Amino acid sequence: MSDNKWMVGFRRRSAVGVIVEHFYLVDGVADSAEARRAAARMAEVASERAGRCGGEPDVQRVQVQRVIPDPLGRVSLSAPVPAAMAAPSAPFAPSACSAASAAEVAR
Repeated sequence: MSDNKWMVGFRRRSAVGVIVEHFYLVDGVADSAEARRAAARMAEVASERAGRCGGEPDVQRVQVQRVIPDPLGRVSLSAPVPAAMAAPSAPFAPSACSAASAAEVAR
């Protein structure tokens, strides 16, 4: 494992409209923006494997923090990375599943 570990959390609206926090541990990426993109991909894969559709992530509520181990093996999290620094250069592209789910919730 590399020294660049990140905890990325974001909110998604479930198929029934409940807001749920999702957290993903991302390892081996260069920066917080890459960590955010990787976590979004992880979330998409997890939703597809579970066979459920949820709304796309609330990109205004993303929280990215560096995972910091100490020499004794204890782990802590940094302060959240400012949103501008964690914003990916390429926008999140929701799947058709996410778009269909959002339409169902709107009904």
